[in-house]
Amino acid sequence: MKNIPPTYFISLTALCAALYAISIILTAYLPTPWIVGHLRLGIIIPALFALLGGPWVAGIGAAIGSFLGDIFGLVPLGRTDPVLALFAGVPANFVGFFIFGFLIRKYGSWGSFLLISFLALLIGNFIAAFNVVVYLGFMFPLNHPWATFSGALLGASFNLKIGLILGFLLFWLLTMLPVMLFVFPPLVRALSPILKKYPYTSKLVLEEPRIIVPKGFILGIILLALAYVLYFTPIVNIIPFETIIGGDVKFGLTYLFFLTFITGIIVIFLPFLIFTLKYLGKKK
Repeated sequence: MKNIPPTYFISLTALCAALYAISIILTAYLPTPWIVGHLRLGIIIPALFALLGGPWVAGIGAAIGSFLGDIFGLVPLGRTDPVLALFAGVPANFVGFFIFGFLIRKYGSWGSFLLISFLALLIGNFIAAFNVVVYLGFMFPLNHPWATFSGALLGASFNLKIGLILGFLLFWLLTMLPVMLFVFPPLVRALSPILKKYPYTSKLVLEEPRIIVPKGFILGIILLALAYVLYFTPIVNIIPFETIIGGDVKFGLTYLFFLTFITGIIVIFLPFLIFTLKYLGKKK
């Protein structure tokens, strides 16, 4: 991809930030089981701008958009505050989408897209989860509405703090990944006539079956392993989420299990299906 002029860079970054902020505001009413944050479905927007402008456009646009979306969407609902939005959301979104944009620009294939999406979301959401727990447990104002939650976390064991980080990470990662894998490709395909006319767009090529199928298999096995850990191991007993978050934790993990299991199965078999249909189409 060519280096984009400064005017394009500024315009694309501003547009990315604006659209991402709007998407966050629109989904602010979809909460997590852990009080803080929400179900973020607009991640395909910075991912699309990673193709259009590269890693810096995606990273900076996502960071600014995340902060503005949190301020105008989540703060009024009591699901974050300005300091937490700056401390957790901004660095997590910048790093996650910068990595996505950098690797997509470097490898430029749909098979790599599968693994790159998982890696970028894993790193970005880990940063967010870690910083949320650090903020709530060590930097939290005692007069805040979440003071009871924070006080419980401050006195909690190391295992429980790790458990809360894991809880945030799993929820965000395993709900964002299906959106990225199953919504982003059709969106790119639908916009391809426009994207082809834009001279700075990174190209994504569809590799041969011997290349893309193993990549889908690897990601699918990772997701099936995560699903197994969520449902068939005593993770709730080892890391007691209930002490802090309350509620039916087992139900939440069951939901994540089915979502992750189905995503893993689709990721394993979808490349086979795509190339089978292409092969049958050529035979006709």
